[in-house]
Amino acid sequence: MAFEMGPETRQVQGMWDISTYRYRMEGGGVRLLTEAMKEKRIKGVRCNECGMVYVPGPTYCRKCFVDIDEVVEVEDRGTVMSYCVELADVRGNPRETPLISAMIELDGADSWFVGAVVGIEPEEASVGMRVKAVWAENPVGSLSDIEYFEVLEE
Repeated sequence: MAFEMGPETRQVQGMWDISTYRYRMEGGGVRLLTEAMKEKRIKGVRCNECGMVYVPGPTYCRKCFVDIDEVVEVEDRGTVMSYCVELADVRGNPRETPLISAMIELDGADSWFVGAVVGIEPEEASVGMRVKAVWAENPVGSLSDIEYFEVLEE
């Protein structure tokens, strides 16, 4: 399958072994999110000073540097803020079909949530498109309870 890249697209050749990186995720915010996902809901936390809503929620506001713990629910739909078209997996093996990975600002949140967007061709993807989560039939309280996002016709 040939994928023609647009004038602003850059293709990076090579491999990036992400297994050597260490990521820190604050357990309380992830636990809050995954517990809500069992009920097909998305929860985060809001800063009482500036109003920022984070999903998953950290223990302090990244803008105000104050402790935060006000739980809020956000929508399972949002706006694509950035995306990439993955032509290979993390090991460099070509994919049978390209995968669109997007950074999505969920309605009601100020942080971005990562998810795959399916049902469209890579050429149709764009910043600003509206998407909605497609949930697993039987959610178990895992980040994979959102199987993917689909484009909304608005």
